Amino acid sequence: MSLDVKLAFYVAAAIFISLTGIACSGGSAAGSGGYGNGDPNLAASNPGGGPISPFLADGQAVLRALDAVETRSGKPLRVTSITSDRSNGLMVEVQEPAHPINVDAYTVAPNGTLSGPAPVKLMSLSGGPITVKDVDDEAFDPRAVGFGHLAATAREAIAKSNYSDARVSEWDFAGIHPDDRRFMYLDSARARPAAELGPHLNVVAVRY
Repeated sequence: MSLDVKLAFYVAAAIFISLTGIACSGGSAAGSGGYGNGDPNLAASNPGGGPISPFLADGQAVLRALDAVETRSGKPLRVTSITSDRSNGLMVEVQEPAHPINVDAYTVAPNGTLSGPAPVKLMSLSGGPITVKDVDDEAFDPRAVGFGHLAATAREAIAKSNYSDARVSEWDFAGIHPDDRRFMYLDSARARPAAELGPHLNVVAVRY
């Protein structure tokens, strides 16, 4: 896929993140109990004073949230990116099964509230149209990534950072291709390390 189309997906992701503070029609509160509590030994605190997001380091919570998104979006669940941060929770961009040229944004908040779909505007930096093939090339099955091992990835990233007080504040998984962006960001009192991830959540390197 050309660089301009890949950049277009990152632009769309930025637009999606800006939408996560807006509650979409049809949101339903599942309650934090539906996904468990965030682990303070692995996940950073919520800066707004709310619950620690379970999606930062609990892979089973992520998988249950993907099930909830799929119930609303339809099958098969294919995504173009999946992101989590300590304020918004889990943010997923989903290719519409019935209209595969379309991508919709869903958010599962730390308290379990599911919002979406919200249309994601895809743009090509070259000015050309986005095609179904472009979206197909970016979309992937998130369950094949191995999110069940997310806690182990968080522990490995913290250990390799050499900061025992580091906690996961965000992770960004933009795809399974070699040049796709995949990072887990950590916060500690003295540094903000970032762990580069492989397509199956292995820690490739830690950057500072």
